[in-house]
Amino acid sequence: MISSIAPNAAYLKDQQALGKRLTEKYGAGRRVEFDKLNEPVIWAKSPEDAKLLFRTFMLDEAFQMDFLSDITAYDNKDGEDGEKRFVLVYQQYSTTKHVRVRIKCLLDEAEPALTLTDVFLAANWLEREVFDMYGITFKGHPNLRRILMDERFTGHPLRKEYPIKQREPFNDNIGFHLGANPLEINTSITEGSEN
Repeated sequence: MISSIAPNAAYLKDQQALGKRLTEKYGAGRRVEFDKLNEPVIWAKSPEDAKLLFRTFMLDEAFQMDFLSDITAYDNKDGEDGEKRFVLVYQQYSTTKHVRVRIKCLLDEAEPALTLTDVFLAANWLEREVFDMYGITFKGHPNLRRILMDERFTGHPLRKEYPIKQREPFNDNIGFHLGANPLEINTSITEGSEN
């Protein structure tokens, strides 16, 4: 029953119309693709172009992309998607039309992306995650530092050269405690271990 309703859903028609408009408007200068769900993927020419597309999709009445649902990246070390090392991926969604578009941008290892924190506050943590996992920097970010890994951690664990089973022990770990007074707990643990 669901499958007979879904092909006629309004958002699918809107998604097709969005794909057609993207192809007509941007297909000549940029690569436009469609994923398995027929959602459009547009390749930006540069980090500046990616931010321009993002803002355009927000302001254009035909797109109304008012929600940043994700920023991620992947390591393109094998060169499958181009000559540059990383692919930065922005996912935009329209809460009124219920359609989405993905913007992809190739970046060299030392090439910074432009921050979207001036457009969406939610970009702050998403960009920090990409920085932490891949080492991609965001020019203009207000607080670009690790968000998932320990500050003492070296490297970026989602890069393809990072060893899967590598562990990085820290000698100066802070003792783990539960409770309101860590000194009492640490004292009792120390006393108990001497016996």
